[in-house]
Formats: sequence, C-alpha cells, structure tokens
Amino acid sequence: MMEEGNTDESVNSNRPHFGSLANEETVNKLMHEKHESEKNGKEKKEETMELDEVDNPMEKEIMAEFERRRRARTLTLPTDDGHVKLLLRKLNEPICLFGEDKLDRKERLRTILSTMSEDEVTTILHSPEEVENVQQRDSSTWYHRGPASLRDARIFFADYSLPRAKARLAKAREAAANASEEGTVAAQETHRWISALGVYGSQVADVRPVSYCEFSPDSKHVITSGWSGQCCIWSVPNCRQEKRFTGHTSQAGCARFHPEAYLSQDSLALNAASCSHDGTVLLWNLENEHPLSSLETQGQRVSRIAFHPSGRFLATCGFDSSWRLYDLDYEEEVLIQEGHCRPVFHADFQCDGSLILTTGMDCYGRVWDLRTGRCIMFLEGHQKEIHCGQWMPNGYQMVTGSADNSCIVWDLRIRRSLKTIAAHKSLVSGLRIDPKGHYMVTSSFDNSLKVWETSGWLPLRRLDGHDTKVMAIDIAPNGKWIVSAAFDRTFKLWTKSLY
Repeated sequence: MMEEGNTDESVNSNRPHFGSLANEETVNKLMHEKHESEKNGKEKKEETMELDEVDNPMEKEIMAEFERRRRARTLTLPTDDGHVKLLLRKLNEPICLFGEDKLDRKERLRTILSTMSEDEVTTILHSPEEVENVQQRDSSTWYHRGPASLRDARIFFADYSLPRAKARLAKAREAAANASEEGTVAAQETHRWISALGVYGSQVADVRPVSYCEFSPDSKHVITSGWSGQCCIWSVPNCRQEKRFTGHTSQAGCARFHPEAYLSQDSLALNAASCSHDGTVLLWNLENEHPLSSLETQGQRVSRIAFHPSGRFLATCGFDSSWRLYDLDYEEEVLIQEGHCRPVFHADFQCDGSLILTTGMDCYGRVWDLRTGRCIMFLEGHQKEIHCGQWMPNGYQMVTGSADNSCIVWDLRIRRSLKTIAAHKSLVSGLRIDPKGHYMVTSSFDNSLKVWETSGWLPLRRLDGHDTKVMAIDIAPNGKWIVSAAFDRTFKLWTKSLY
C-alpha cells in the first residue's frame, strides 16, 4: 500500500510535459530585446516629431476659389445692360450668349473680372473713357423752357411746402422725445393688428384684369381701374358699386382720388382722375358717368398719375420717357421733364409737396425739386425696371420696388440706399407704407402680399388670397383696411379678423 505523499507524485508523473525549444542564451537575448524596446518606446512618446509642410494643390485651388468669390461680391458693376455689353466687348468676350438675360450677362462679367488683379479691374471699370461716358449720361438731363405759369407754380410749391415741412419737423422732434414709451406701445398694437389680418371681402370689379386700386381720403370708398377701360367706385366695407365711369377706349392703367374727395371737395367738382394706354387723361366728378374734362397729351401711353398734396396739380408718367405736370385750375401743361432714357412708369409726391419721385423702365429713379426744377438725387441700384415707389411719412426716406423681385430703401439725407430687401419670388408690382410709417405692404406677381416692419425692414406676415398675380395695393388713410387688385378681375379687402 502506497503512502499519501507518493500519491501526488504519481499523479504529476502522469501529466505530459513539453519542454522549451530555446536554450538559456536565447531566452536571455529575447528578454533583453523586450526590455530595450520598452525603453525606446517611452523615449519616443516624449519626443515630438516636426513635419515639413506638404503642398496640397487641391487645398490651394479651394482657397483661391473662395478668394475669387469674395472679390466678386465686392465688385461694383454698372446696372445698365448696354454698359455691361461694352465692357464685355472691351474684354474680347461675346456680348451675349444663347439664352442669356441681363442678370446672367452681368454675373458673367463679374466672374471674368474676379479672376483679374485689382489694377486690371480698376483700369477697365474706371478708365477715362468710362468716366466720360458716365459724366455724359449724368449730364443728359434736358430741361425744357416752360410757360410763364411755371414760375407761378414754383412759387406756389415753395409757399405750400415750407409751412408743412416746419410742422413735420416739429412733430418729429416731439415724437423723438417720447419715442421710448409711445413707440413700444404703437409697435405692439401694429403687430397685433397684422397678426390678425385676413380677407374681409372679395368683389369682381371688371371683365378684364384690374390694374389699379386706391382708397378715398375718408377710407370709405375704393376706386379701381380695369383693362376694359372702365373705372368704378366701390363702398367700404360692403364692396358695392356706387359709380362707374366710362370714357376710356383703351386699357385704363390707373385711377386715383383727389386729396379732398369725399371731404371738402364738392361732388360736382374734380374728385378723381384716370389714365389709359392710349395716352388719354380724364377728370371725373362724383355725379356723372362721363368725364368732366380731359387733358391734352402727346398720345403716348400714360402708365401712372399722381395728385399733388394740394390737389391743384397732377403729374403724369408717359412712355415717351418724360413726366408732365398739369395745373388743374387752368387745365394746362406747365412742365414737361425728361431725364429717363426709357418710359417713366411711376411717380409719387413727397408729403410736404416740394419733391417728386419718378421711377422708370431704365432701372433708375430720380428725385426732383419742384421749387427749382432740378434733379437732386439719382437712384441707382435696381437690376430691372422699377414699377413702384413711395415716400415715407418722415419726408426723407423712400422705397422702390422693381422687376428684379427686390425693394430698396433710400435716404435723401445721405443720397444713397440704406437697405436692399429680397421681397418676393417675382416682380414687385406695388408697395404702400401706412400713414404712420410703422409697416409696409408689398404686392407681387407671385400671387402674394407681404407685410414688413419699417424699423428693421423684416418680414412680419405673408398674405395669400389671390390665385393670380397681384397688380396693385393700397392702405386706407385710417390704417384699418388694405385693398389689393389682381389679374383675376377682382379686388379684395383685408382687415383684422373677427375670429
């Protein structure tokens, strides 16, 4: 019988034992190499390897492209398409490519110039020939000799505007003193009213598209003009037809109320005026369906008309590249003024009555001093035709809307633009600023209206209600109504919703 101690040995002897193939020298060598590798690893971790910069052609190309785009954005290019073509020809580039419009051509010129050095760009854009062309364009304003009544009209403009300007400035100083409290309350009320805007009523106004609409001074009537040649007066808010004027044999482009219509003006006296594409300008009272009188024009299309704040004078915008001023007391033309190289489309008088803003199909606008007859500001910034414009109630700012889908805010004091607004997806057909100057409404051929605040020119609301392009827009003098006329032969009234 075996002892217990021998039992463990017998068990261990039964297990297989695999010996090492390396001798003692090999094992020592492996251990030494392991120790050296660990030591070198620690030293490498503490060291910093300096790498030389490696040229990356792709990175250089990307940075060069970013720099080219930055320079392209800073380039100031001419807005006249003819001037752009001359510069392309000077660079030995084709002046027109297949399917290219004005904006594409201008961007192609911008891309070409952005690849050149600053000295080359300066030489091309500001060469003596180009400066001479600009000076020749600026000096192309032609002043016609007017009748003897023009002198009396200029004296009237001065006597009428100076007291109004004094009262406006006094009111502005008073408002500035209480701007912190009253301004905040007025802004809150305006935002609440705009947020609750909705369609109040819609009315078919013509058998063809409605071209223009405007509220009466008492905010209780709306006058519309249509392409059928008819002009109508509608009641607010019932949208019932009260008067229909027939006299135009062509498309009526605009119809406007006298500044004292439905207020102090007698119903048998002049209360409205309208113009048409055949060049006729008709004057209306509130009693007869036929015109009270007509103004003699040159037969060219008259796109817009505007009453002077006094109601004594009427401005007409013609497709003969001129605008005219008529004395309604004597029904005679006292001024014909050129200055636009293409048709004049819109005109608007300043609230004081001393200045007038005209915009044209040549992409430019001009501000004229009626007291001296001089052009005191040249509005350059739009890329396409300017279809509308209006003065702000403060008397020194104005806004223009163009076929380039944008609106530009201008300041007469510094004689340049303040803000460019990407307003719509299609051309801006009309714009109106409320009587207090708190907000602006724009209309467009993208079938919509938009409301903007005038403090920062930010969008407040989009109004959808028309199925076709909107032709014109107006805000009631009491600030409680908005009217819009559209290509679908209707006009719509907008106000604060009751629900």
